[in-house]
Amino acid sequence: MHRLPVEVLQVVFLLAVNDEPDCPSIFSYDSKTTAMSANFGSPPLLFTRVCRHWRDVAHSTPEIWSRIKVILPGRLVKPLTPFFPSLLQVWLAQSGNLPLTICI
Repeated sequence: MHRLPVEVLQVVFLLAVNDEPDCPSIFSYDSKTTAMSANFGSPPLLFTRVCRHWRDVAHSTPEIWSRIKVILPGRLVKPLTPFFPSLLQVWLAQSGNLPLTICI
């Protein structure tokens, strides 16, 4: 099996996250259905879904978790499930002791 060295993959992850014009968004909101979901198409969540190696590297790279955008709509038809605060808590924990950039 061919694998990129961890250090190279970390640099790629950092470049991808920092290439986002805004902070990476943790949730996506569909205004038509007023449904919220986790934004697994946005880095760094995307990295955790490729393979085990990428997930391990992403979880060991706190720099990619130190920027986050949280957009909550003013009115939801359905209340937030416990999953959403848990996902936010995990994201923040992954950032370790690094300073956070939070866009709301």
